[in-house]
Amino acid sequence: MATSQVEVTSADIARIAGVKPTAVSNWRRRHDDFPKPVGGTDRSPRFDLAQVESWLSRQGRAAAIPADQRLWQAFDSLRGALSPEDTLGVIGAILLRFCERPDLTVPVEPTALASELQRAAPGLVDLVGRLAKRDTARLVALATSAVDAARDAGQGPDGASQIFELLCGRFLDTTNRAGFTATPPQLADLMVRLAGAPASTLLDPACGSGTILLAAAACGYPSVRGQELDASLARLAALRLALRNVNAAPVTFDVRDGDSLRRPAHRSELVAAVVINPPFADRNWGHDDLAREGTWEYGVPARMESELAWVQRSLAQVGPGGAVVMLMPPGAAFRPSGRRVRRELLTRGALRAVVSLPPGLAAHYALALQIWILRRPDDDTTATNLLVLDATQDGGGAKTGSRGDPAQTWAQVHTLVTDAWQAYSADPGAFPERPGVARAISLADLLDEEVNVTPRRHLPLPAVASGADLAATREQFTRLVSAMSGSLPEPLSDLHYEPARTVTLNELAKSGAVFIRRPPHVGAARPTSDSPTTPTIEGRILIGADLVAGTPPSQVGEVDGDEVRNPPIRPGDILVPVVALRPSARVAVEEDAGAYPASTVYVVRVDPAVVDPWFLAGYLSSSDGARQAERLGSSLGGQLRVDLRRVRIPLPLIDAQRAYGQAFRQLAEFGRTLRAVHDLGLELARTSTDAIASSLLPSTEAGPSAP
Repeated sequence: MATSQVEVTSADIARIAGVKPTAVSNWRRRHDDFPKPVGGTDRSPRFDLAQVESWLSRQGRAAAIPADQRLWQAFDSLRGALSPEDTLGVIGAILLRFCERPDLTVPVEPTALASELQRAAPGLVDLVGRLAKRDTARLVALATSAVDAARDAGQGPDGASQIFELLCGRFLDTTNRAGFTATPPQLADLMVRLAGAPASTLLDPACGSGTILLAAAACGYPSVRGQELDASLARLAALRLALRNVNAAPVTFDVRDGDSLRRPAHRSELVAAVVINPPFADRNWGHDDLAREGTWEYGVPARMESELAWVQRSLAQVGPGGAVVMLMPPGAAFRPSGRRVRRELLTRGALRAVVSLPPGLAAHYALALQIWILRRPDDDTTATNLLVLDATQDGGGAKTGSRGDPAQTWAQVHTLVTDAWQAYSADPGAFPERPGVARAISLADLLDEEVNVTPRRHLPLPAVASGADLAATREQFTRLVSAMSGSLPEPLSDLHYEPARTVTLNELAKSGAVFIRRPPHVGAARPTSDSPTTPTIEGRILIGADLVAGTPPSQVGEVDGDEVRNPPIRPGDILVPVVALRPSARVAVEEDAGAYPASTVYVVRVDPAVVDPWFLAGYLSSSDGARQAERLGSSLGGQLRVDLRRVRIPLPLIDAQRAYGQAFRQLAEFGRTLRAVHDLGLELARTSTDAIASSLLPSTEAGPSAP
């Protein structure tokens, strides 16, 4: 029987066949010809992918496996031969070589393959040689799968970059490696933006796999530098940047391995900004070796305060007035062992803001991590206060992300934090207090014996709604409930049409019935001889989180102003988030019109004589649409990244589509009303609870909340 040298688990087979894992167990028991395990354990066997595909075909269950999924299986099959980071390094070298030679044919002979990879990444020669010596067949299968996936993604070298980022993202979302926690891309973007306008160079001295460096490049930094203790992760970061440069405005990068605290590799030249997610609670950070150094400007960090050592090393890397943005554990804000360093950071005006993030949002463990924003003092530094912000609350004191959707929560947190920081930076002395959310607190109120900078400790309670406000909210809630009860569509008993033919969206696109577009990242367009500069304008931006939350466009920023290359949204366009817990689609209405889609949104524009937009959006939001997305898409942190073009839909005649589309439209309107009832009901319950509780307290106790 033919073999592919690519292994799959029972769960992988279930996804390929579109069945539950229990069905695969039944097949193994009932069919003597089901492929035998080729690896793994008795409890978790692994099977050869080619043998499984052959068996499924004989059973009439053949399914086309996307090339990116096949690459993931080839990557996963090498878990015993190399570390995952080193395997990703080999894939990165293969894809870099593909970018140089799009016609690349993978050599079967290991020496020739190693020679090809050496041209792309000389530092991987020993690694490739070691893998070729141990398992030549799997190395060839890996290289072939990588090139096939890049070609399948299309757009030449751009496909290689997309595939590598998809693979890295999936690995980083699923790894539970001790001592390493991947920085979520949304957090990296937020931290980079808090560092200020892109300047000359940004440094991440604990760069891990390079997520912060990639965010800096996307935000416009022309040069990035990084250092990482783990050489395999440092190599991975460099490869991600190299492949990013293939299809975006190139950024100069320098990533090295080594210990940034003991032996910083980039200390010879100061940079404009440092953004870092350092390792937490590191007992081996070098206290005994470094305690006698004369470079601890704010005091020698205690043995258990490794994070405060990173704070000082980072401040030493930027010039006067330079920005440092760090992710910190909540204990760094109040532990007694760090109070002397915190006092110096405040007294010297280095610590400018402390932001509490919602629990579990920025890490796999349920901690409310913090972002510290610092500035290296210069001759003009005269700080008199500190911005403290609790991003677990929205403007009215309700919890952010109350529906539990990560994308929506990130959108809320991003807007809340950046708006508050910009307002504070413009005039720290005039920052308007927001009860329960944000406050510029005097340093005199912080420099007590504890020097506790935990935001919630210093925030006043939100104002209690008045009786008139509660009555108005209650009346509005009652109206919405009445409207909702009348908006539910009747059962579709009168809709009886002949079974429709099925087509993929890609087939409809080829026929001209639909046009599918995913906008590029802002700033990704390259100048051409015809258009030496890319015109940018300020516009409203609709992001994927807006579609998930059912809200209008939430952001404003610079967009590509060329309406041919980047047309704005118009009513009737179908909008689909690229990544979501469950794929859904909505038809653009007037409040969406004129906004620009972000790169996290697919835009589908239809020929209404052939395809009804409400019909198509409704079917894409159905359980069958979600099931196809789950099988055809890729996992990303528990969410789905779907290739919209491969989704197959039934396509009845246009009159039937319009009848179904009208029903789908009524359901969409019902859903919008239901969300409004949900949000207003939670707000009514919260404000009513606060009003009752406030009647028990003397008016003099409406001050800062207890820690």
